[in-house]
Amino acid sequence: MQSATADWRPNASIEVLKRRAAFVRQVREWFFLHNILEVETPQLITGATTDPHIDSFQVQGEASRCLRTSAEFHQKRLLAAGSGDIYELGKVFRVDESGRYHNPEFTMLEWYRIGIDHHTLIDEAAALLKYLHAQDFPGIERISYRDLWSNRAAIDIAERDAAKLVRFIEASGCEVPAVIQQDYDSLLDLGMSTVIAESLNRDSYTCIYNYPASQASLAKIDSTNSDYAFACRFEIYYGSVELANGYHELTDGAEQKARFDADNQQRALNNKPAMAVDKHLIAALNSGMPDCAGVAIGLDRLMMVLMPEVARLNHSLSFDWHRA
Repeated sequence: MQSATADWRPNASIEVLKRRAAFVRQVREWFFLHNILEVETPQLITGATTDPHIDSFQVQGEASRCLRTSAEFHQKRLLAAGSGDIYELGKVFRVDESGRYHNPEFTMLEWYRIGIDHHTLIDEAAALLKYLHAQDFPGIERISYRDLWSNRAAIDIAERDAAKLVRFIEASGCEVPAVIQQDYDSLLDLGMSTVIAESLNRDSYTCIYNYPASQASLAKIDSTNSDYAFACRFEIYYGSVELANGYHELTDGAEQKARFDADNQQRALNNKPAMAVDKHLIAALNSGMPDCAGVAIGLDRLMMVLMPEVARLNHSLSFDWHRA
């Protein structure tokens, strides 16, 4: 009979944990060399994310708290207080995220640079990746979200033709749930995750930038192109796996509050509870957060790229969700 204590051992080998520690040390060295301040912000927070696609762990106690899904809100409060360029390496938590590339508790690297836009931050993220790869950097392709869809699917997303998107996704063999067949952004997300991402270069990085304005989240919107307003946002993939999400950050408190309220309206449509808007973040934005760009990278997924022998995310962790 198998022992009830069979799963006491770590998920990752000791050799992998040693290599992971070496990569983390390199990350900190890179930020030290670039004079970017390391900070620590709370993991138990009062203002959870309102993102309709992300759910927070609720923590019982004397006051209502959640485990953070990102360090973003508190880092922005530091920026508004005059911190200058900052970064953080820390644990974040998301409900029901478990699988080959997921664990409900994972490590996020997130940093912010004053006075630059998202394109300059892409340059910087590429420089960090090159530093970590040393002599084996596979390169990074850059392409706009609109051009990617045009090249891979012959679809101009500015037309917002939901029926055309449904036909494209179904032609790939993927079923489109009836509930999203008129929801253009959900169709884009489904097409990206099931078809477009699978077409990206398997053995190198791809940076996709300038997402539709409707997917701006916490990014500025550029409306200079009359037929296609876009979010000043980017994502970096390795193969078909998303590693990073970055923004030229929105600094308008009223606009951010309106977006949070819209998120909660969408959560209601998805039969999810509304989340309390982070009033501290809105106050920080209203006080005058400096123009900046920020990006978050899933460090555990990046470890899988840097250590190709690690086939599952939990094999880069000392103890995953099931052995915690």
